[in-house]
Amino acid sequence: MLAVYLAAACALQLKASAGGLVRWSDYSVLAPVMAAALLPLRHTLIVGASTLATSVGIYGFAIPGVSEGGRAVVISAAFLSLGMSLVICQVRGRQKARCAFAVPASSGERTGRIASAPRQATGDLCASLLAGGPRPARLPQPAAVDLAYGRADSGRPQAHWLDVIPLPGARVALVAGSVTEDGEPAPTLMPELRAAVRTLADIDMQPDETLTHLQDVLHRLQPDDAAHDVAASCLYAVYDPVTADCTLACAGHPAPIVFSPEGVTIAVDLPSGKPLGRARAHVATAEIRLSKGSVLLLHTHSAKPIGSWTRTDGSTVPERRIEPQSSLAATCHTALEALATEGSPRQLRVLAARTRTLDTTTVATWDLTADPSAVSAARKHVTAQLTAWNLDEATPTTVLIVSELVTNAIRHAQPPLYLRLIRCDTSLTCEVTDGSTTTPHLRRARTLDESGRGLFIVAQLTCRWGTRHHPQGKTIWAEHIPQRET
Repeated sequence: MLAVYLAAACALQLKASAGGLVRWSDYSVLAPVMAAALLPLRHTLIVGASTLATSVGIYGFAIPGVSEGGRAVVISAAFLSLGMSLVICQVRGRQKARCAFAVPASSGERTGRIASAPRQATGDLCASLLAGGPRPARLPQPAAVDLAYGRADSGRPQAHWLDVIPLPGARVALVAGSVTEDGEPAPTLMPELRAAVRTLADIDMQPDETLTHLQDVLHRLQPDDAAHDVAASCLYAVYDPVTADCTLACAGHPAPIVFSPEGVTIAVDLPSGKPLGRARAHVATAEIRLSKGSVLLLHTHSAKPIGSWTRTDGSTVPERRIEPQSSLAATCHTALEALATEGSPRQLRVLAARTRTLDTTTVATWDLTADPSAVSAARKHVTAQLTAWNLDEATPTTVLIVSELVTNAIRHAQPPLYLRLIRCDTSLTCEVTDGSTTTPHLRRARTLDESGRGLFIVAQLTCRWGTRHHPQGKTIWAEHIPQRET
């Protein structure tokens, strides 16, 4: 096709030159640009180079009587067309790569795998685990935990998932879930439940509230035929690296195995309870304090119906045979081996998370009085802290955000009141906590309104903001990235 195009272009341009039109370069300019819009970079380069060579040959040698200016115009246009086509190809390639990164992978490949084995006897499964498998894909890298993930299954559609969801304030949510229909794995419902958990996590509720709303989602996803019994187990844990507290909620799922930094198993008083389903299930909750370097081990499986792997105290059957290893990947490997010996499971998923803590080099907290003078004190605290962190360029924006949040808390909330500033990676998070449970709402103030502009200003200055409730009241947080201001 390229040869036919070049032959036709040569014939048309030679014919045009016979009529005196010797400076028309439309034929040589359009082809590379069209190729860049439709073809890969290598093919575009071939078309552009061939067109350029043809233009040089025709206007430089084949057509007589071409002036120096006309020859320069035509050949320059061909060169520019080739350059423009390469730029277009580069832009297309970057957009394609960005879109490919943004599209989530399938639920089975999203977080990678350490081992993959066909359904077979327990001994063969253990052997396949020892043999290893494809290298795991990149896991999320939240500031709160270090992560490792392992899997072993038959390659069948999955009805189980493990997830890691970063939350505001450097916190992280760890999720383990399974869904069944009539006692068998239900892979068609799993993606929808997983997406629902991520959406509920974005609302930033307490873990037990999240699972309660997930139960409502499951009711809407159930078939209209009442004969089908749809149930889901889910464990939802939120770890805060500032306080080192981990809040867990569970419905029909085994509690995580927790190891102290010294390798001692920590008991988690979290009964598994009943799975989410048609009946209103009770969601069990617990809160534990974790030292820096503690390990949480979550897992899912499909060997037996939901809940059959748990004892009355909510711990897992193979817990005593799982020992922490020097690395998280080795801990996952040991857990997979232990789980593989229990009932020849068809699918196994293991997620290990080692906790971190944030100290005074990344977190600053101040108690404030419920008095208008506290706004000025908050501005001084923040200015001094950002100077200590060498973030002077972020001071104007951060001070304005803190002023608006503290002012709103003093006007509309109640004590106790305190301010927290968290530096995490490239972002700064401002948190104002008070004793009120009233949720603020963003609104647009009219010209003559005397109030209602505070949260609007905060929303314009930050990349995201929100409110989370807790037993002591609520926290309004706002996150911005100082690099965007430079």
